[in-house]
Amino acid sequence: MLRAAAVAAWLAVGVGALWGDSAHSGLLPDGGAARTTVIVALWLAYVVVLAALLLPGARALTVARIGVPAGAVELAITLASLNAGTAEASVVVGLVAAACGTGILLQPACAEAHVDAASYGDERRFLLRPPAPVLVALVVPMWAVAVAGVTVGPLLLADRGWAAGIAAAAVGLPVAALAAHSLFRLARRWLVFVPNGLVFHDHLAVAEPLPVGRRGIVSIGPAPADTAATDLTAQAFGMALELRLAEPVTVSVMTGRNRSEQRSLTALLMSPSRPAAVLATAERRGIKLG
Repeated sequence: MLRAAAVAAWLAVGVGALWGDSAHSGLLPDGGAARTTVIVALWLAYVVVLAALLLPGARALTVARIGVPAGAVELAITLASLNAGTAEASVVVGLVAAACGTGILLQPACAEAHVDAASYGDERRFLLRPPAPVLVALVVPMWAVAVAGVTVGPLLLADRGWAAGIAAAAVGLPVAALAAHSLFRLARRWLVFVPNGLVFHDHLAVAEPLPVGRRGIVSIGPAPADTAATDLTAQAFGMALELRLAEPVTVSVMTGRNRSEQRSLTALLMSPSRPAAVLATAERRGIKLG
């Protein structure tokens, strides 16, 4: 349902763009051919984001989470620069729709619907909350780098700034790809329920995905304040769930960017985006709640 709402909001952005001039004049070169090239490029970007909203998966979710807020920012800048007139109404419609689409995409339930739609068979994927330091200090800058890296160089080239455009594209496009890949990796941190039990899939916390059979699980539930369980939440905000195991398991726990150490765990902490939904799914699948 939320995915459909995000698609509807982005379609409304397109309707607003067709209705009036929604592109900021600073994006459009003076030359007729160059201006047409930029307009075509903007519509191609719009179609790419629309396809990402329609297709399931972490990669498509990342493209949508970059593209829809970028559209909202562009429309906000356009609206701020316009004088009152007939064209302003179309920009307002587009801006409201893009802002709604951004809000929907940032909802954990929408993101989970996106990645879970690409599940195999009887899987159920739940996203894990991003680490607090990354959420506070890196997500918005990485998004800005991804957007700027893709747009600045081509816009300079379209405006015949050949030297600056080539330099900006040569530097910006690889950096944008790296920033987008970092955001994509955040969207691949999951707790996955499978027919046999569950799999903890978080490259920031463990070197390899950790499968746990249903018979090996004692319980799963909200973590008490005085728990001695190994913390695999990667410093995420919000409620942590404690998974208690029947027998110790050896896990390669990440201790640095490229460092890990073997630990024997009997209980671990995780921080899913929607803990209540995780517990409800666990109960339906015969896993004891604690």
